Amino acid sequence: MATFCYLRVSTQDQTTEQQLTQITNAGHHVEKDRVFVEHGVSGKIPALQREQFQRLNDRLHPGDILVVTKLDRLGRDILDVIETVRSFTSRGIALVVLGLGTLDNSAQSNLTLNMLAAISEFERAVISERTKAKLAQLKADGVKLGRPAKADNAELKIRAKKLLDDGISWRKTAKEIGVSLSTLQRMLK
Repeated sequence: MATFCYLRVSTQDQTTEQQLTQITNAGHHVEKDRVFVEHGVSGKIPALQREQFQRLNDRLHPGDILVVTKLDRLGRDILDVIETVRSFTSRGIALVVLGLGTLDNSAQSNLTLNMLAAISEFERAVISERTKAKLAQLKADGVKLGRPAKADNAELKIRAKKLLDDGISWRKTAKEIGVSLSTLQRMLK
């Protein structure tokens, strides 16, 4: 029986030191070769598509323990997280989530997992509703949504119109004023 830990941060400039400290402070001793770290890896990427997680998964055996600081370190897609946890428990691997407890094959663990799934889906739906409502409000207030135009310079428009009037092609005009063809077309709509 060995103890492993998985640490993940979404961006390259974040560190995993705090996660490892929390795991150590919770009384888990994990040898260095059993610490698997992902830097700059989004939780939206399914667990088994992440390089370090795959390596970790290959090393886990029945009776082993995997420790994470939070359930979202395994991923942001709750369905993938549930599938991952169920895969562990079916193989006899216990998952310890600090502050949540041990997820294994017990009835209590299954109840916890199902409740988390329901709460997560509810939270995602609420966030989606709020986002749609705010976008609708902004649109009603006349705010222009979407990516800002790359070029909205009156001088560029005048220069582009002059070049086009002089018989220069759209492609050459775009190159001359330093924008892409599609930007030029949008600019002169």
